[in-house]
Amino acid sequence: MKFTVAGDSHGSGVFGVIEELPSGVSLSIEKIDRQLQRRQKGYGRGQRMKGEEDRAIVKSGLWKDLTTGAPLLIEIENKVSSAEKSVRSIPRPGHSDYAAWTRYKLNDLAIYAERSSARWTAALTAIGSVASQILQELGISLCSSVIAIGKVSCERPTGTEWISRDRGSPVFCHDEIAYREMLKEIDTASELGETLGGKFVVIADGIPAGTGGYGSLYERLDSRIGKHFMAIPSVKGIFIGNPDVSLRGGEYHDKLYIKDGIVFRQSNNAGGIEGGISNGERIVVEASVKPIPSLRRGISSVDLSDLNETKTPYVRSDTTAVPAAAVVGESMLALLLLDAILERFGNGDFCTIKRRVKDESIPHWNDGFGEEHDR
Repeated sequence: MKFTVAGDSHGSGVFGVIEELPSGVSLSIEKIDRQLQRRQKGYGRGQRMKGEEDRAIVKSGLWKDLTTGAPLLIEIENKVSSAEKSVRSIPRPGHSDYAAWTRYKLNDLAIYAERSSARWTAALTAIGSVASQILQELGISLCSSVIAIGKVSCERPTGTEWISRDRGSPVFCHDEIAYREMLKEIDTASELGETLGGKFVVIADGIPAGTGGYGSLYERLDSRIGKHFMAIPSVKGIFIGNPDVSLRGGEYHDKLYIKDGIVFRQSNNAGGIEGGISNGERIVVEASVKPIPSLRRGISSVDLSDLNETKTPYVRSDTTAVPAAAVVGESMLALLLLDAILERFGNGDFCTIKRRVKDESIPHWNDGFGEEHDR
């Protein structure tokens, strides 16, 4: 399965494409739109999100609301035009402005914001919702939670049972006490003309053990997650599993035990992945998000047109985008896991894939394969 996004931040729209989807999957456009609205709403978002009305427009790949196996193309129209009316030559530290100018050499920094803006994540959210809907049909669920904004943080959720609770939190945090403090932190930063980073966690439940592989470096699930999560705007690092590496090996590694003939774990510090392969536990991905580089109060920079020192101009932005990033992270993980599932079980018609996933089981040690093949 392949997926990509395209479109400029202030062009006619942004576009998401998924190739090699199975046929016969029933998709709900309403569910896609619901995720798009979640991405727009997080507390601390700027003025632009109030002007956008994100809705998924499926251009190809559906027949009577069923996938056909052809590439699925989704468009989200842009309603808001660019606030840039003149050539911008003052780069914002932390943004792509200066680095992109040294690479592409076009003398207007506003050009680079058209791609480096996080607007394209609307398209990723849309195709990620498609992936989530397919995974749900296979018994796999995903959810996300913001666990830190600025200096306010909370413990991770223990599972996916809180998924309905974060819908009542303006910052998509499962912890009611913490999220109220996060709101205050955002308000204070906004008054100061500042921006805030933070952390979010994404959890996937129900992934069959044995998904992924080590046949190549990039078949590994953790390799795929690292590569793609770092493509999410402002994400500066990720950790799969328990980030407390001060623990000794005897404490950190998840002890096995048997109950009713089934192998269980006493913990999930590995985050559901060992050796690049899912082990049957929940997959847990934590991401760190830097503060947005467009500050109302401005920070020290230089004007590239005359090489004089100056302050950055204010370019319309959010106070924090961590809640939105959590929704995007949820979509990204859904796409990566669906890719791995289809790689393992095939991508023809969906009924066959569902049957294969259902029939998959943990192997038995003495299954006869070893004796026959001199294992």
